[in-house]
Amino acid sequence: MADKYYRLVCFVVNICPEPLREFFIKLANKDAGSSYTTVDAYLAHRHPDVMQLKRKKRIREDQYDLLYPGHGTANVDQWDVTLLVTLITEMFETSIQPLDIFLMKNEIRGIRNELQHLPNTSNMTDKEFDDYWRRLDTATIAIAKQVFSAGREELFRKKIENAKSNNLPNLGDTLRQWYEETIKQMQSKLDDIESNTKETTSVLRQVTVQKPGPSGDKNKRIKTADGILAKLQASFETTMNELPEDFNAPSEVADIRTKLRNNHYVVVTGSYNRLYFETALAAIKGMGYNYKRSVEMHESSDWRHIDPEDVDFVLCRNPFGSFSYDENKAKAMADIFNSMMHTTKGDENKTLDLVIVTDLTILTECKQYHDHDILEEIVKVFDDTSESRPADLTLGCRNQNMTSNCFPVANNLGVLTSNFLKQYSISSSQENESVIKEARDKFKAKKAIVLTGPRKCGKTSVAVALASSYQPSQCSLLTKPSDFLKIDFQNICLIIIDEFAGKYCYDEKTIYNWLSMFDHLYNAITAGQMNVIITCEKSKLDKCCS
Repeated sequence: MADKYYRLVCFVVNICPEPLREFFIKLANKDAGSSYTTVDAYLAHRHPDVMQLKRKKRIREDQYDLLYPGHGTANVDQWDVTLLVTLITEMFETSIQPLDIFLMKNEIRGIRNELQHLPNTSNMTDKEFDDYWRRLDTATIAIAKQVFSAGREELFRKKIENAKSNNLPNLGDTLRQWYEETIKQMQSKLDDIESNTKETTSVLRQVTVQKPGPSGDKNKRIKTADGILAKLQASFETTMNELPEDFNAPSEVADIRTKLRNNHYVVVTGSYNRLYFETALAAIKGMGYNYKRSVEMHESSDWRHIDPEDVDFVLCRNPFGSFSYDENKAKAMADIFNSMMHTTKGDENKTLDLVIVTDLTILTECKQYHDHDILEEIVKVFDDTSESRPADLTLGCRNQNMTSNCFPVANNLGVLTSNFLKQYSISSSQENESVIKEARDKFKAKKAIVLTGPRKCGKTSVAVALASSYQPSQCSLLTKPSDFLKIDFQNICLIIIDEFAGKYCYDEKTIYNWLSMFDHLYNAITAGQMNVIITCEKSKLDKCCS
């Protein structure tokens, strides 16, 4: 059969629209929001919805003209497969079964689009033809069963059989319609490209800035919205707010500021406590940096988002490990030392200042493997010593104990959290989008949310859906109140407490323990350090509140 492609085209153009047109009218008749009289009256009633489809480019200008002609009335017989499927699936989405949507979108319209883009229509095999025909036959008959009487359905089946084997008397007109539709689609895409090109050119001109290149000539650099840079800036502001107002800065503050003015970079280090870190913050605060152009980085990957055009100051916090030396982290940072040092030298009076804050023991170990000039400008900050507060000479041992005791527990929490998120990842994607949106809006506003409802209502899945906005490494599932004390506040920014009042029975003792810990949670939330998601069965939550 040499005309396999043309027979499929006839199926799509002449046969498929017939039950779809009846299906549209049937759904319009059943629309509870209007009293159906004519197609024109119904389309006038649904005009806002059609305009929405047009704005979203689901309906082209020429298709819109078929629905609302300038003269005369709308003729349903002129609506092709593409327009009919769009109208039915978009305007009656809640009134039709998922299977019908699949048959119309994936089978009828999907095959139509596949046929339109076949590279060589004359080389279609018998197997390909039979597969396309079977799918179209199944889909159209399924729709026809819902709108045709038994007699008309039988005639419709014979029409399909004739189109498969008999001659094609209307082939010329059918192909004309087919290629006209193809040309209209191509023209619509070209119009979109032209429109987008003009808009893009305008946008590029607004966001392009001149920057000198290596030869001194002006190069163009594109400013783009960078969400990670915004997070780094927000992290810096949060950290600066941690510095107590009454902090009594030691004399090393002056040394830090001097090195920043002279070299534009400095390493601030000290013992395991926070004094050296707070001293660094005090020195930074006195330099008068613009906080909106200052960032805090922890990982080497953050550096690619930093440019002197956008940033004046960088606080590099614990770049070689937080509690112990991290070789992988240190090696990654060492790879960008040259870039960091070069950037602090400035470009056309544009200078970027850099403060690296790290523990002295960790810094010493890092220099053994990755020594660099950038690590030579050091200011050491130590605690005041006295008879009542002698110097701590067991610093190395304390760090080792801290690592062995704390990290396995923290790692266990990470494993539990990862398993928890994976378990509910599929069910979370199936939750009602409106429920998730409402929860997300409240969560964004308050930074904490309690998800409640009857047992097995999906509240845990909603919690995981909200958590999907975070990296898994930034989340921690707390299984008991004491787990809060094991949280790494430098890396964890979301806490999930699932069924805090007891998963299988109401546990009053556990609730009181949680309540005593909620004060600390609330303080962390108000300080901008933590967001919290809590789930609880409705009946148990009512008991807690009372």
